[in-house]
This record gives sequence, structure tokens and C-alpha cells, in this order.
Amino acid sequence: MKIDKKSLKNIQRLVGNITEKNLQYVDCYISQHLGIFIPSVGFCEYAITPQHTHPAYSFIMFFSEEQSIVPVTIEILPNHYLVAAVSPYIRHEEEKTDMFTRYIAIFISSEFYEKQYSLYSKNSPEDYFWKQFLVNQDIMVYIKKFMSEYEDKKPGYERILESLSDIITHQLIRNTLEIDDSSDLFIGRFQIEKAVAYINQNFGKKLTVGSLAKLANMSKSHFIRTFKKETGLTPIEYLIKVRIDKSKKLLRGKTKSITEIAMQCGFNSTAHFSSCFVKHLGSTPTDYQNIYSK
Repeated sequence: MKIDKKSLKNIQRLVGNITEKNLQYVDCYISQHLGIFIPSVGFCEYAITPQHTHPAYSFIMFFSEEQSIVPVTIEILPNHYLVAAVSPYIRHEEEKTDMFTRYIAIFISSEFYEKQYSLYSKNSPEDYFWKQFLVNQDIMVYIKKFMSEYEDKKPGYERILESLSDIITHQLIRNTLEIDDSSDLFIGRFQIEKAVAYINQNFGKKLTVGSLAKLANMSKSHFIRTFKKETGLTPIEYLIKVRIDKSKKLLRGKTKSITEIAMQCGFNSTAHFSSCFVKHLGSTPTDYQNIYSK
């Protein structure tokens, strides 16, 4: 995803002295007060900088206990995500390992967060240093809407982004203060979200519909029907789409060969990769990469 100058300026206001290159493996969605960042095919280079800080409040939302970048100190309840919060200007870093972790990082400007927080308490927010709490999975509805509005940029999208920033911020504040706002209305949808998150984290591995259905705690047939209803694609179609999207980002990075990218993205051969790429985009991986070499 190409970052325009306005978005980069907003990102820097939230994240700090970060460059577009630092974000080459990260998907970014940004509004005036809130930004969403998702490591897509590799680490955020700024996140692994030793003892870095951010001007904004940051909330790192993990899809499972195993994917957490910090030791888990609380019980994770069903239909909830683990979140770890860090206050502005608190020094921290993400350890670089052999395998990057896919999570959702939500950055909220300090003035916006504290203004909303004042509606709940006369006191200022505590200093968060990897403060752990749970958030109900229905927050993903608003996160997904925020992402799609930013990508589509339809008329009025900036106002919608600000409204969604309000909702996401209030939901995080309520959960830091342990104000119960749970809902069981979206359990089926979130089981699919769990499978979607797993696919995006493990796109380079051999995945089967059966294993994904087990992850979602559904029968195979029910999982396929529900998955297509929620995403518009079958699980295999979605997996191929994710692999193609990840390969596009790696091709634009121009640091790996076509064969290396094919293997990293889970294709069993360069020929299979090329065939799927042409089917989805109408050009070969080489032609696509050459466009970004000019």
C-alpha cells in the first residue's frame, strides 16, 4: 500500500520519527486521531528499534495467546482478544525473532484519548507499560470498517473515520477500566475472523479447510458456508487472495527473487505462483515487479 504524504504526516504525528521504508511490510490505515497498523509480511522496522517511544497511546491487539509479543499475565476468555497498552513516551521495543507476529496496533493521539477518557474519570489515565486487558471481539467490526473506509476513500470517508475513531477509542477505554460491554451477537462472525487472522499470519504454511474449520470450532461444511457468507469467498479462494496480496508487497520490495517470494507465500512452485498471479491480476510476477523498478 503506497503511503501518501498526508497519511505519512499523520502517521509520524502518532508513531514518531518513522519513514515509509520502516513501514514497507506493514499495512497502514490512518485518520486524524487514530491509526491502525498491521504487520503483513514482516516486522515493522520502527517497532524493533531498541528503546523507542511514541507520541500517542498504543494498543497492541493479539489474535491468540501464542501470538503475543509479551508474556501473558491474564486469562483470555472466549470471544475476546488480548490487548497490551503502552502510554506515550514510554520506552519499549518488540523483540525480533525468526518469525514476525501479526497483530493489530491501534495508535490514538494523546490529546484525543485523554479527552475521551475524561468522560469516564476525573483522573488522568495511568501510565500503561504493556498493560494487559481483554476486549470483546465485536471491536473487529469497527476496525474492519475503518480499514475499508480508508482504502475506498468514498465521499465522506474522513467523517466516518472520525466517528469510527470515537467508537474504537471508547471501547478500548471501557475495557481498560473493566466496564463490561460484552455482546454475543457476533460469535459466528468472529469465529470466521479468527480463521481469517490465522490465514493472514500463516499464509506461507500448508493450510487445509479441515484445519481451519477446527480452529473456528465448526464442521467443515458449516465453516465453508459461513466463511463464504462473511467474506464472499471460499476459504481456499480467500487463502489464494491473501497469498497474492502478500506477494505483491514483497515484489514491490524488490529484495527477494520470484522463487523466494513464491515459496514464502505458500505456493508449491514458481509455475503455480505465476499461474495464480496472472489469473488474479492479468500480469506475471516479473512484469508486476518491473513496473516498480522504473
